[in-house]
Amino acid sequence: MKKINADNNGIIDFAPVFMLLNEELSKIGRSLELVCAGGYVMQRHGYKATSDVDAFYENNAVIEATIRKVGDAFGINKPDELWLNNSIANINTAPPAQYCDLAYKFSNLVVKTVIITYVIGMKLVSGREQDLRDVGDILKKDMNEQPFELLSMLVGMGFDVDISGLLDAYERAHGMEWLEGFYAMNQEELRNHF
Repeated sequence: MKKINADNNGIIDFAPVFMLLNEELSKIGRSLELVCAGGYVMQRHGYKATSDVDAFYENNAVIEATIRKVGDAFGINKPDELWLNNSIANINTAPPAQYCDLAYKFSNLVVKTVIITYVIGMKLVSGREQDLRDVGDILKKDMNEQPFELLSMLVGMGFDVDISGLLDAYERAHGMEWLEGFYAMNQEELRNHF
């Protein structure tokens, strides 16, 4: 079994895994483009560790078998889920190219990641508790935009975001006192959103 590199926080270095996937794709004469989202993008930005990669890609039995083979080589497949999966496509559409960055480019594999603002939009649309916590973590660490600015950015990207979910994430990031102050200072504009 190949050794997977992970740091003390459980952050997996997926570069060798992607390299092996490229080698296996080359052996079978196939090419693949991944657009990664979710936990993998958050891991790349230093937010949390993930043990799998959610991505948009064209899947078929040959690609799935190749992904399984690579995951087995590193021991990173789960009994009910492969290390690389496209189940994210069941709840989201693939992002437009302008919201993606190139992470790796090999002979038979291109790995792109969505920008972190796009991840926020995807997570707010899903509305799951963990996703709202993740958005709160992003807002706390890296986002300087105020809620109305961020909402405008997300709408411009095509997301139908409920401002109450966005404000919930801001409250998780900055606390209830911050949220109360925001409501007090922005009552008029908030009326337009509720």
